Formats: sequence, structure tokens, C-alpha cells
Amino acid sequence: MSLRLDGKNALITGAASGIGRASAIRFAEEGANVAVADRNLAAAEETAAAVRKLGRKASAIQVDVSDPAQVNAMREKTVKDLGSLDIVLAAAGVSHARYGEGQVQHKLLHEIPFEEWRRLMAINLDGCFLTCQAAAQQMIAQGHGGRIIAIASGAAKIPIKGSGEYAVSKAGVWMLMKNMALELGRYDITCNAIGPGVIDTPMTKDLQDSKNFDRMMRQAPLKRIGKPVDVANTALFLASEEGSYFTGSILHPDGGFVMQ
Repeated sequence: MSLRLDGKNALITGAASGIGRASAIRFAEEGANVAVADRNLAAAEETAAAVRKLGRKASAIQVDVSDPAQVNAMREKTVKDLGSLDIVLAAAGVSHARYGEGQVQHKLLHEIPFEEWRRLMAINLDGCFLTCQAAAQQMIAQGHGGRIIAIASGAAKIPIKGSGEYAVSKAGVWMLMKNMALELGRYDITCNAIGPGVIDTPMTKDLQDSKNFDRMMRQAPLKRIGKPVDVANTALFLASEEGSYFTGSILHPDGGFVMQ
């Protein structure tokens, strides 16, 4: 039985941990070579090593996705190391402007400093745009189509008090995919978003430690937190031939949260 991504070359940002790492491994299990991109190069190397253990080629790339020059260099290294670019998964993102700097302090939109707004948008929305733009240019030049997938969130559809900047950024990611789908279809390039619910990753640690978490899980139809592989399997579907007629869509591996 042939593998679903046999011989394909994928670029995944945010691949050092969480959804990005799970997707890199899942893609490799199905035959893909993977360029593993992240700000944390040491952790990206660990993901790349896991890909190589599965018998695939892997390249670890350090990148700040909000920097156009670094994103272009990431694309060039991907093509140099792997030979082409068939799939991109833009998974780099943060939950708040001070992510990784200690306890989050949620702010209402009328209170948030503009520099914090811009910092989050630069990563979540600008970074997604730059990554997908670079991938689209490469795929058009190659002339044999491709798959562009971006990690949005259930928050693309549901406002979140105290995390409005995050919700706005993820709604922007979804609209970005819809517009790119409209423009790139003639090149046989599909563009889709994934809107996860609460997934067990470092990004949701603060939420999991909160007093409201157990109540949230009781309200969820499936009564459990999601796993990174749940999202990785969704990305795999969109990257594979089975997902070839999906474009401009957002799929929600979320245990039923969005329908609440």
C-alpha cells in the first residue's frame, strides 16, 4: 500500500513542539520529507532527527516568521535541501504577546498596548502571510500545484474575552486562506485553514492550569482535551490526495467546541 505523502516535500513552521512537531512526524510516517522550521533551532533539530529516524530527509531551519528576509531564506533552504516544495503547514503562532515570558495577563482590547497588539499580529498573521506567500511563489514557479495549510483556531469564529487580539489574528488567518484559495486555484494550489480547539500543547498550559479548565472539559461534547496528533491528522488529510477538492475551508478538530 502506497503512503499518502510518498515523495512529497513539506515545510512546517512552528515545528519544534506541539502541533507543528506532531505534524512533521505524521507527515514523515506517510512518506514526506520535512523542513522543520522554528525560532528554537535546538528543538527543531530534535524534530528533524525524529523525521530522519522514519527514513525521510529532514532539514532544521531557524526562522523568525515575522521577518521577510528570514522567511525567504527558509524557502530557499527548503528547496535546496529537499529539492522542491509541495506542502506548507504554517503552524508558528503564539497565544499572547508575552508568550514564553511567564504568566499571561489577559487584557481587554481597549486596554492592550499597541506594541503588544503588533507583536502578536507580527507572528500570528504577518508570519502566516509571509510563509504562505513564499510557498505560493515557489509552487507557482514549479508548475505542479501544491498544498497550503495554515493553523488558525476555533477562536477564528468565537470571540474570547481577554484574548481578543488572538481571536482577531486567527480570524485573519482564515480569511487569508480563503482569499489565497480564490487566487491560487488556477495553479492547482489548495489553501485551507485548521481551527483546533483546546489541544494539549505548551501554548495551552496556562489554560490547563486555570480554575475554569475542568468546567470547560465538562461542557465539551467529547469531554477531553485534544492531542497534537488530532490536528496533525487533519493536516495530513488536507495535504494528501484525499483532501484535493478542499480549498478555502476551515476544518475544526476541536471535540465539538465550535458548535457550542
